[in-house]
Amino acid sequence: CSKVCAGTTADSSGTTAWKQPFKITITFSVDMSACGFVAVPIVTTSLEAAALDWGTGLSLLISNGGQVVSLNTTSFDAYIYNDNPTYGLDIATAARYKWNIDWVAFGYTC
Repeated sequence: CSKVCAGTTADSSGTTAWKQPFKITITFSVDMSACGFVAVPIVTTSLEAAALDWGTGLSLLISNGGQVVSLNTTSFDAYIYNDNPTYGLDIATAARYKWNIDWVAFGYTC
């Protein structure tokens, strides 16, 4: 039995509760437990944004679209990072431009 499950990190107001473990990285934990996967699924992500500030160097973010780490049957962490440490990346910027991660997972439920 296979299943496609999808979601977004945005809440009802269109914002994501990002965490910031490093100066150039923000992250969010995604709960997929409602999908009911019995084996680790295949997950793809994309960065959704109302806007990007191309003049700040943060355009480099768009190239990774949300790196998936710590993937298991019920959750994963999505990381957004800036390859250029000259420009910081912070939660305020992500909130201002309404960044969130849209995700799709394909896996087995039996």
